[in-house]
Amino acid sequence: MKNLRAESLDSLRGFAIFMMVLSGSILTWVLPVWMAHAQCPPPSGTFDPSVYGITWVDLVFPFFLFSMGAAYPFAIGSRLKRGIGRGRLIIDSLWRYIKLTYFALFLYHINPWALAGGQAQTPVDWLITLFGFLLLFAIYLRIPGKLNPWIRRAIHWVGVAIATAIMIWVDCRNGGQFDFYKSNIIILVLANMAAFGTIIYILTIGKPWLRVAVLPFLMGLILCKNLDGTWQQEVYNWSPLPWLYRFEFLKYLFIIIPGTFAGEYLRNWISNRSKEEHPAPITHNWATAVVCLLSAAVIGLNVWMLFDRILLANFFVSLAIVFAIRIIVRRMPSCSGVLGKITTLGGYLLILGLVFEAYDGGVRKDPCSFNYWFITSGLACYCLAFFVILCDIYRVRVITAPFALSGKNPMIAYVAAQLFIMPVLNLCHIGDDFTLSFFEQSPFLGFLHGFIVTSLAILTAASFTRIKWFWRT
Repeated sequence: MKNLRAESLDSLRGFAIFMMVLSGSILTWVLPVWMAHAQCPPPSGTFDPSVYGITWVDLVFPFFLFSMGAAYPFAIGSRLKRGIGRGRLIIDSLWRYIKLTYFALFLYHINPWALAGGQAQTPVDWLITLFGFLLLFAIYLRIPGKLNPWIRRAIHWVGVAIATAIMIWVDCRNGGQFDFYKSNIIILVLANMAAFGTIIYILTIGKPWLRVAVLPFLMGLILCKNLDGTWQQEVYNWSPLPWLYRFEFLKYLFIIIPGTFAGEYLRNWISNRSKEEHPAPITHNWATAVVCLLSAAVIGLNVWMLFDRILLANFFVSLAIVFAIRIIVRRMPSCSGVLGKITTLGGYLLILGLVFEAYDGGVRKDPCSFNYWFITSGLACYCLAFFVILCDIYRVRVITAPFALSGKNPMIAYVAAQLFIMPVLNLCHIGDDFTLSFFEQSPFLGFLHGFIVTSLAILTAASFTRIKWFWRT
């Protein structure tokens, strides 16, 4: 049975990765404050928790988490259709947890900045990083074509052995011993979500109310975490292996779980169309374009108004757009059902988050506020609706194809800039200090630096997707 895929969901995931890599590649210190995390304003980038509001940079990780949750109905639903039991699916999710955690550890240690021990990188450091990138193919590549299973396993475990030796050597080289706490925090969070989010989804398939019912209990533990002497605080702070699991990671279930609902809406729509012998062509009219523009507008307006703290106007403008989309989507000739459900979910989450906006001082990414999870999940719904229109109605692949191709290969897309593009550029003396000083001359050039590096990374991931070389856990 062929697995169902949603081009729009792949595009959302690829878009989130593109923006994530871009935010880490632009020269933030020469850019305006809204080009960085709201709590880490340039030029110093010093963390300031007293700053409230969000920027576009604060949306990229929630958008990726949302797309991760939306992918569960596709990946798990397809496996259930093939007769794989829930117990096996849970075991597989735990195994994926371990493999992603290993990826987080190796990614930190093979980082050129970690290799150099905080000093200037040498050509040897860049070469080791590049070797690490190639080594990841041995560990995570789903090798195309037929190959003897024992040869596949041998390649995998030899890669793991070499990678482990490199990590131990790096820590010893920098005057210490191997430290499990040195890992890529973003991948570690994703590993926890791959385990807990997947298990919750598996146990609540067909019982969406039960999936939602998990969140109030989670909310209670989070709200009581600072009450001294309570069992809630003990549960929140307890961890058998703090380098692997911390309760605070579970807060992102407030983004993952809404994503599963959007994924179910999308999968059911695609599944129903695939069952039709002659599915009706997807058409569009003026309403389609308006919904597309309003979906993009509600994201942009919220980023702008929340950052500038134009709160009351933002609430009523957002409320007006939410209802306008709800009314207009009914006039669409195609996809009105799935888009109606996705935008309704998004509208509910967004307005709920805006009602809570004043709680704890306002919306912010660090430390996370409840309103942040609701607002970003709602905006992610509208971003998904935007890509459904582009991919499934207008089919503008010239715009969406790079995102979709990289979204199908997210692990490569995420690391390509750091482990492949930058080492190659520096070894060719294109990314050294002299070149960097050129891009520091103006905000435009500072942004251009990030755009070039990110585009090369996305092109790299897309190229591997085209030849069907995928990293998988």
